[in-house]
Amino acid sequence: MGGIGLVEIQVVGQTPPTLTAFYPVLTLLLAGILAIGGFLFIRFKYPMKPQYALLCVLLAGWIGYPTVMPNQGYYNPLGYGLVLTLPFLIAYLIWTEARGVLQSLRLQTIPKVVGIGAGLLMSIFFAFSAGTMSFNPDSGVNAPTEAFFIPYQVASPLVVWPAVEWYFPSIPFTGYLSVGTLVLMLILGGLIGLNVAVVVQQWSTAGSVAGKQLFSGSLAASGATACCCCAPAFYGVLSVLFGTAVTPVYWSFMIPSSPVGSTFFAASVLLLLGSFLQSTGVSQSTANSSITPAN
Repeated sequence: MGGIGLVEIQVVGQTPPTLTAFYPVLTLLLAGILAIGGFLFIRFKYPMKPQYALLCVLLAGWIGYPTVMPNQGYYNPLGYGLVLTLPFLIAYLIWTEARGVLQSLRLQTIPKVVGIGAGLLMSIFFAFSAGTMSFNPDSGVNAPTEAFFIPYQVASPLVVWPAVEWYFPSIPFTGYLSVGTLVLMLILGGLIGLNVAVVVQQWSTAGSVAGKQLFSGSLAASGATACCCCAPAFYGVLSVLFGTAVTPVYWSFMIPSSPVGSTFFAASVLLLLGSFLQSTGVSQSTANSSITPAN
């Protein structure tokens, strides 16, 4: 609730965006680093797991898509493919790498309930931090004065998605919900819920979590969680501290051609998925098995 309140009182940028000429170069640089660097890292660290490299390439494509596609690719089938492929790839990695952990979570009530609750709460926080919902609607000359609930179209993430928009001035509460937004909530909320569930399971069964696992769980509950709620929440902190002086940071999050928001998202997915696999011991056993000499 404190995080939502912080986002709601953030300073909205009033001056025109600057530094936009650097966005394409920065986008291509970050996408190239993730694609090539991720491929090389997986090649030497996990040579038997090419699906990890595919995830890095897919996230790199997510970052670079608005820059390399004509007119930012709002209606290109490739954009829909990128968005819809990502949750299936993540689900495949989790199912193939940690199927036993998922089955054990399904049989234990407390970790399962806490994980689901954490995922739902963080999905709500993400909705407010990303600006899709608000208890502080904009007021102005053309601001609506009556409640409505109408079909809508939203060009985020990457492409145009069908959505519904609403406004209830008596609360006040406004927002929209699109297919693409639901995909983002499913990815980030699901990964956070899994991380929290694993930590709760380890605490409830062993009474404590060993050094590496405690670090992974804490990372999921704090750093990774904050990262996944990414851009607007981070800008909210800066705007409270520095006011309008950080307006360029606001535009770097809001403009689709900027790579900042998509880079935060890609980092969140890698961090949350990696911490989940590490906390379950899967990533370490995979790395060890990949360097074990054949008999």
